[in-house]
Formats: sequence, C-alpha cells, structure tokens
Amino acid sequence: MNISAHQIDLITHLVKRNFVLRYKGSTIGVLWSIIPPLAQFLILVFVFDRVVPLGIKGYPAFVFTGILPWTWFQISVSSAGFLFLNNRDLLRNPHFDPWILILVETLINLFTYLILFPVLMVTLIIYNRDITWYILSVPLLILIQGVLIVGLSLLIATMNVFYRDVQHMASLAVILLFYVTPIFYQTRAIGENYKILYKLNPVAVLIQGYGAAFFYGTAPDWGSLSLAFMTSIVVCAIGYYIYSRNLHKIFDVI
Repeated sequence: MNISAHQIDLITHLVKRNFVLRYKGSTIGVLWSIIPPLAQFLILVFVFDRVVPLGIKGYPAFVFTGILPWTWFQISVSSAGFLFLNNRDLLRNPHFDPWILILVETLINLFTYLILFPVLMVTLIIYNRDITWYILSVPLLILIQGVLIVGLSLLIATMNVFYRDVQHMASLAVILLFYVTPIFYQTRAIGENYKILYKLNPVAVLIQGYGAAFFYGTAPDWGSLSLAFMTSIVVCAIGYYIYSRNLHKIFDVI
C-alpha cells in the first residue's frame, strides 16, 4: 500500500470535503460529531457513579478516557460496510484507489477524539489526575488503533460488497464488544479465569493503555501493547490481502 504525493493531496481534500458535507445543512453542524460520545459518557456516569456506583474514584474522568477512543473505533467499524457501495461514482474512476475511502473515513472519525481532547484534559485536571510524561505514549496508541481500524474496515467494506449481511454482523459485534472492553469498569474487577480474553482483545488492551497514560499516569502494559500492535498489523495485512484479491470483482459488482 504505497501512498504517492498525489494520493496524499487527494486524501487531504476528501477528509476536508467529507467532514464538511457530513454536517452540511445541520443547525449545529460539527457539534453533532461530539454529542454522541458526550451523551454516552453522561449516561455511563449517571448509571455507574450514581445509580449503581462502582466505587471508582474520579469515575467521570475514568469513563471519558475510555469512551473517546472507543467512539472512534465504534463509528469507523460500524460505518465501514457501505463505504464502497455509497461511493460508486468515485470507484468508477479508473485512477481512484478504493482503499483511500477507508483511510479518509478513519481520519474523519479520529477528529472527534482530537476535538474533545482538550475537554478530556480539563476533566482529568478537575478530578485531580496527574498529567505525566506517559501521555507521550498516546500517539503510539492512536497509531496502533488506526492500523486496526483500517484493517477491519477494509475487510468489512470488501466483504459487504458481496454479502450484505457482513455490515449487520459487524455492527452487532461492535455492540457486544463494548461490554467486554473495560470502558466503564476496571480490569481488576475481571475474574482471573477471563483476564486472558482481555489480553488477547486488542481493543481492550488499547483502552487500558489510554487509561494508564491519561487516568493513572503510568506506562501502558508494553507486553500486551506489543501483542496488540502485532495483531493490528496482521488484521490490516489480512484486510488488505482480501481487498486486493477481490478488487476487480468489486468494480464488477459496483
């Protein structure tokens, strides 16, 4: 997957254009990109800090740390299935590489995280969380998560061209994955017999990495993070392999 200067310019243009078009005609515009994660954040805080308290000190900051990267993952993977189908005009251009749509969508959804990043920092300060040098590990976490998202999105977008059930299966999988990812609860609450499942879940490892860097002010678990990185690379390689093997069929079906 080589990226030329022309493709970089094209990706930049599409990110700007699609981000603007997504909220064109809306009364509050870009605010719609931050309302869903904020609404989910408020609901989780209300339920697990007030109604059924989990006893986590600084719980709002804890949840906010996890909900932002989760939102990036959730929106990207859940919307991947129709990226090729909804952009038939672009795909019919012989000089356009369809994988660019995956990268553009991943970057657009990353903006939600970046837009709310200052709010996250303020929340951490309000709840007396120390900002340490380990926050410098966040770009690495973003890179690993981006590779994972691109790989899964390539796989889902490609297969959904031929089997429309794939999109629905992906959306269901994301919903279920939310509950087995330590976003609104701590990993220490997980039974010993099940902790291995969280170590093998790259999304869970990434969320724990964000929590370590932001909320606890400590280093991520480099061993688990290395495994998550390798898993993300493998997933991305598999996604690109399936995409490249079926590219000519995609053009025929589209």
